[in-house]
Amino acid sequence: MATRLHLEGDWPDLVSIRRGWARATARPWNDDVPDISLRLFRGGADFLAQATDAIRTIHPASVFSPALYSANTKIWKRVGYEVHLELPVLERSLISEIGPIPAEVTEAPPDQIDQLVDIDREAFDGFWRMAGAGITEALRATPKVSVLVTTEAGELTGYALVGTQLSVSFLQRVAVLPEKSGQGLGTALVRSSLIWGRRHGAKTMVLNLKPDNDRARSLYGRMGFVSTGTTLNLLEYKG
Repeated sequence: MATRLHLEGDWPDLVSIRRGWARATARPWNDDVPDISLRLFRGGADFLAQATDAIRTIHPASVFSPALYSANTKIWKRVGYEVHLELPVLERSLISEIGPIPAEVTEAPPDQIDQLVDIDREAFDGFWRMAGAGITEALRATPKVSVLVTTEAGELTGYALVGTQLSVSFLQRVAVLPEKSGQGLGTALVRSSLIWGRRHGAKTMVLNLKPDNDRARSLYGRMGFVSTGTTLNLLEYKG
């Protein structure tokens, strides 16, 4: 007899899906679209298929994978997931010159998630927004992590999520209030992230971005990031 799935958690909160050793989690993609975010931690194609069906029984919608390198997409494609978007990957050496620490950026405790969500909601549209669950997930993605913020009159005006694992630092998010755009806050947040990554032992910083986000690509280019020639794949299961 096949081992049954065990689901813990009540949608729309995080749902943990287990079958023996295999494990996945599912949550709403964000607060603005009905889609599902599914992360596979352990398990094969059979478990992934069961997990996908189980969460779609609870909440019928499209299911999206994390952003994956091509080598890691095979199991998802076997289940029926298809590439929805290819996200360019950029990198920058942390050994080369970075510049001075921007005075307007500070490190914040990771308990201001509601405020980060508010900024993210202003800075991004629809599908690309991060809800609290997405930000919490990003904060747990690497052993070391920091929330860097800019403020004005005690209110947050922008933030960056940055983490490190071994010798690599990951710039996971940069968001600035639209009315503060053009004031150099994005540049300050990126530079502070680079400095933070180097201080925590990283030699390289990597990030990915939307294919059509020319403004962000220009910013990162000015900050010394170059294309790796690779992409991360966001896969979707429509059923």
